[in-house]
Amino acid sequence: ADTPIHATPAGGLALRPQDERHVRFEAESQDLAWLNLLLGGEVEVGGTLQADVQGRSLPNGRWTLSGPVRGDGLRLLIADQGVRLLDGTLQARFDGTQVLLEHLRFPAVRRVTPKEWRTATWVAENPDAQNGALDLSGAWDLLESQGRVNIAFRRYPILQRSDRYAMISGDLQIEATLPEIHLGGKITADAGWFDLDMLNAIPSLDSDVVILKPGARDVAPPASPPMDLRADLTVDLGPRFYLTGFGLDSGLIGSMNLRMQAGRLTALGQLRTRGGAINTYGQHLQLRRGTITFQGDVANPVLDIQALRTDVAVQAGVRVAGTARRPRIDLMSIPEVSETEKLSWLLLGHGPDQGGADMSLLFSVGSSFLSGGEPFYKRFGLDELSMRSGELGSTGSILPVESVVSGLDTGASAIEQRFVLAGKTLTDDLRLSLEQAMAQTGTVARLSYRLMRGLQAEVTTGTVSGLALVYRWFSMD
Repeated sequence: ADTPIHATPAGGLALRPQDERHVRFEAESQDLAWLNLLLGGEVEVGGTLQADVQGRSLPNGRWTLSGPVRGDGLRLLIADQGVRLLDGTLQARFDGTQVLLEHLRFPAVRRVTPKEWRTATWVAENPDAQNGALDLSGAWDLLESQGRVNIAFRRYPILQRSDRYAMISGDLQIEATLPEIHLGGKITADAGWFDLDMLNAIPSLDSDVVILKPGARDVAPPASPPMDLRADLTVDLGPRFYLTGFGLDSGLIGSMNLRMQAGRLTALGQLRTRGGAINTYGQHLQLRRGTITFQGDVANPVLDIQALRTDVAVQAGVRVAGTARRPRIDLMSIPEVSETEKLSWLLLGHGPDQGGADMSLLFSVGSSFLSGGEPFYKRFGLDELSMRSGELGSTGSILPVESVVSGLDTGASAIEQRFVLAGKTLTDDLRLSLEQAMAQTGTVARLSYRLMRGLQAEVTTGTVSGLALVYRWFSMD
């Protein structure tokens, strides 16, 4: 202040001294686009600021500031994450050594319609999903490098991408005395969706690959003071959070507490699936149970997941237990049967036949390796394609095809008793199958209809024709 200041920097900021102890800063319609040069392209900001700030030099050499700052059309874009804060308005003022943020408000702007139909329907039709906003307020001391910020989310669509969506409500508090920063509060998802298939599209480099910018090899990175970030944040997934992709389609509920201390992130809480199903091993399995329990390490939760094929007499499926780093996958069934029978009911929808169970299972399981985990016949609309041994037309029946006398020592070779079975489930209760002998011209078509649990009607035509009512039950003895 002892020397008069006469300068007009780019962007229209004018500095005009009023006397030797006072300086007035005026900025009208200051465009913030120039800040993007400093941010390097990962974050984009924009909008206009208007300010009328007066500065006063004190005898001790310090400065105090006063005057308002207003902003319009503010925007903050992090495009790769789907974060777009648009049409923001700012009202702030300088008071001594403090900057008082009276309000920074971003109204909810819906740009992307979620591809997940349940989320899209709720967002479009529910009045609670409309007129959301993000509001910030607080204060920062320029001299002491400390302050606080309160962040309030109200039905705000913070993430809007084609593969993920999140509308949240809640309150966060940030308190800082640099270099220490503390984050706390609770966030609830009003609606959310995450497409797991997007994980396949994320490129990654091997751990031994290091990318250097031009000239980075010769210039040491600048030292920066370490930030001590501490967090105590509760995240509640709410009643409308869904996961899809990788064959999974399920709701996810529950909450978890995230804590950051000494650079270590931990989590406590439990997430649970809500209904839903998963397509795996070429079958549609219902999620009977699905819990993910966090007990510390956020990257290594405890798993307890059960998925069953429920459209068959023996409900067979898989159980995943253990931790994320060391999962244990086992076959399970209701009622309990042998491991071979579990696999047969899971993959084929029926128990193994006595003559060719091993061949049938190997054919079905082996075929999955030819098509990236899904049996190749699924691409032709079939639910089963297997090789079996026995009498043509006997599949699924407990009755002999021939009488005792006519079936004595027919002299048929093993290859003559082999046939190929192709099956298709038309509805939950109706199934169509076709059996073709390998060494003969015999062909049998079968239509099965489940009347109730354990009871089904079967109609066969072709080489073997007939009508049967078959009732099955399983004893645990």
